Amino acid sequence: MSEESFEEEVPACDDLPAREDRLGAGIPQDTGFSGDIAVVGLAGRFPGADDAAGFWANLVAGRSGIVKHSKEELIAAGVPAEHANAPQYVPVSAGVSGVDAFDAGFFGVDPEEAALMDPQHRVFLETVWHALEDAAINPSTVDGTVAVYAGCGPSTYLMLNLMTHEDLFVKVGPEHLILLNDKDTLAGRVSYSLDLTGPAVTVQAHSATSLVAVCTACTSLAAGETDVAVAGGVSLLVQPPGYWYSEANRLSSDGVVRPFDAEANGKITGDGAGAVVLRRLEDALEDGDRIYAVIRGWAVNNDGSDKAGFTAPSVQGQAAVMAEALGAAGVEADEVDFVETNASGTVFGDAAEVAAIQQVFAESAQLKIGSAKSGIGHLNQAAGIASLIKTVLALHHEELPGTLNFTTPNKQLARTGDRVQVPSSTEPWERGERPRVAGVNSFGFGGTNAHVVLEEAPEPEAEPNPRAHSLLVWSGTSAEAADALTERIAASTEPVEDLAYTLQIGRRAFGHRRMAVVESIEDIGADGRVLADSNVIEGREVGFLIAGVGEQYKGMVGDLYRDEPVFREAIDECSAIFRDHLGTEPIADMIAARGAASNDLARLLGRTDDTETAATEIVQPAVFAVEYALGKLVLDWGITPSVLAGYSVGEFVAAALSESLTLTEAASLVAVRAKLIAKLPQGAMAAVPLSVADLTAKVGPLDDIDVAAVNGPAMIVLSGSPEKLGSITDSVPARYLRTTHAFHSRALRPVAAELTAWARQNLDPQAPKIPYLSNVTGAPITERQLKDPGYWAEHMCRTVQFADMVGHLAAEHPDAAMVELGAGQSLGAMFRGHPDVPSSRWSLLLPTLPGESDPSGTQSVLTGALGKLWLTGADIDWAAYHRGRGARKTTAPAHAFERQRHWIDPQERGENR
Repeated sequence: MSEESFEEEVPACDDLPAREDRLGAGIPQDTGFSGDIAVVGLAGRFPGADDAAGFWANLVAGRSGIVKHSKEELIAAGVPAEHANAPQYVPVSAGVSGVDAFDAGFFGVDPEEAALMDPQHRVFLETVWHALEDAAINPSTVDGTVAVYAGCGPSTYLMLNLMTHEDLFVKVGPEHLILLNDKDTLAGRVSYSLDLTGPAVTVQAHSATSLVAVCTACTSLAAGETDVAVAGGVSLLVQPPGYWYSEANRLSSDGVVRPFDAEANGKITGDGAGAVVLRRLEDALEDGDRIYAVIRGWAVNNDGSDKAGFTAPSVQGQAAVMAEALGAAGVEADEVDFVETNASGTVFGDAAEVAAIQQVFAESAQLKIGSAKSGIGHLNQAAGIASLIKTVLALHHEELPGTLNFTTPNKQLARTGDRVQVPSSTEPWERGERPRVAGVNSFGFGGTNAHVVLEEAPEPEAEPNPRAHSLLVWSGTSAEAADALTERIAASTEPVEDLAYTLQIGRRAFGHRRMAVVESIEDIGADGRVLADSNVIEGREVGFLIAGVGEQYKGMVGDLYRDEPVFREAIDECSAIFRDHLGTEPIADMIAARGAASNDLARLLGRTDDTETAATEIVQPAVFAVEYALGKLVLDWGITPSVLAGYSVGEFVAAALSESLTLTEAASLVAVRAKLIAKLPQGAMAAVPLSVADLTAKVGPLDDIDVAAVNGPAMIVLSGSPEKLGSITDSVPARYLRTTHAFHSRALRPVAAELTAWARQNLDPQAPKIPYLSNVTGAPITERQLKDPGYWAEHMCRTVQFADMVGHLAAEHPDAAMVELGAGQSLGAMFRGHPDVPSSRWSLLLPTLPGESDPSGTQSVLTGALGKLWLTGADIDWAAYHRGRGARKTTAPAHAFERQRHWIDPQERGENR
């Protein structure tokens, strides 16, 4: 057939179905789906490149992955000497390195099974994992189903290596060998290994396989069949380097691939694997995905029988599939800037494709075409995904790589003059007045043709609103792997807030964990900034320790009020309730800028002569509001406690957070209680490092002094009049507390009946949704206590049994991480001093706010608590943590597989079998 015969009639784009007609069937009409599919992740291994970044670097630099071998190298690799020395033997290869190695343990594959498994399956498993990481999609937490559409070549490993060992068929059996090496199991193996529950379909269409897989995945997403789709392919030929040239095999006589060139003399076969991760564009935008490009339309067809032979191309079929994809995309031919072709350097095939392009894009003023095969060879089942990844990255990086070895256009290409151009080197591809658009071709033996229309990614709409401190979290399957990742993260040049979001939301957490709170990536190198832990319990239990009055200070949550909407909303709710009851704004000092309170510090600490507003009416409502808002914020981040333990006023917070009392009930109770106490004579409180027995042994009966709290075996708090308390503290070590009254003592009994009457009229307690401990008993609050209106009067006057509370937590929640809501670590210190709490648990006591003398920023301490929770295994809702921040996914270091050799070499003839 002559090249002149390629001029054929093809359907005009206007005659093809529009996007809505083609995609409308099976798609719910109220979803708002635009029909566009976003490419959000990609990965690959190609000749001369171990990953997609290396592939792109080679393309831009014009480096070829095709290697020429010496005769000595050929013979060492297993090529017979007579072949290596023959003039017909072409000493080139386009292979992928390390196919004999695999991280079997990572994927839960037995080493013996790994050695029997087709390396195509193994390489593709790792490729898919890296593609999902590149998309920042964690398969274990993804919202929705993940599908796999992929194909591979026949298992030459089975044919050339395993089948030479006859004993394998006896020991293993042919059925099991086929299961580990068959094409059909590729997609299913990925879904099984990664626990993906969407469709798993192996696609086979010869060289069109991987691009047909992409088209199939797009259709599945468009129909709502799945939410995330992985699509791609792999082809690895297990054979010695080089090949025997003959005119019949379409291979290049000199090992040089020259697409579109007048001197083209054939293709070479290469190895490779590639995968892309796809989502509906709307979903990707909503989740802040890094979008490489958008698939606007796609089409698959077959030539039928109207062509020279089964393996021959059809200009009509190829032109039709391109025109149909353009119609589905709603894109005019003259809007397309570039087409990545199927051209592999064969005279007949390249000319046919050019003829088809000339007909479809006849109205284009100028079109550029190219072929990655000039530098990697023809990758068989992986050819289409390599072409797609090249084009997607060209749109993403705004550069158009050249086609190697192109000098003089072939006769078919020359017909159009300069209207269809083949760039020979990398050139800019900048954004213009209209979106950049590209097409990708892939055609296979048997006549299956696929075309995908790509458009540049939309510009992000939301402006980022990052926090001042970013939380970087990462992990590895071993300490060495985690440490190696530390170095790669430290070298990242991505915006640190985007890097943090990507690592948090898009990586599976392994047993060896690392975290750092940073303002910039350079902070990782600071001493003590990176924290590590391998004492991980997946889904670790969390408890809240909620402080009472005493550690508060001016401006301690000013930045949280300014920067955290959930916190601010909770504070404002509390403020409204307190204004109704108190006629004042008790929280103002707490939410002011640190060190610049709106009122004098003495007022906040209770050291005031202000007779109009007693400090108790300021401090207790303010502390309640701060701790309640802090609890709501942490809950909003997905940290769900299994138990709450509030100290004094902290129990009111526990009641509100557990929804035993409504916020209105709990805040009103705090306000009424504070007003009643404020009417009483002032008192004093002092902490004494003794037990009650030891104290009375030293000073005798306590008489009018009460034990306000038992915080540990040798930690108590005394409460009473200043005079009475002074007579005792003169004889023993003591630390006076910053307080206005003798809390938790008989001194408050005069207002107990009034508080009980108010509670009877205004409270309707419910069973707590989160169990919390009673100050009165040190045990979980009971139904009887909840129903007793006098409980809160007893709580006001009785001893706080915190030591018993700690004992209960240590016994019933031995592995829980305890988050302290409040300033400093006063409750954590009591926890550490309890004999039932081993020192191994001390690292699980996490402060959320800095103490007054701690210069650390509030956000820094709170972010550190969050990181330490993750470090120990607690679950965190990262999406909620970043809500409203405009967080965006970006490139982050991928998991480094710890590969080992799993390989069975072929058995030579004559060896014992």
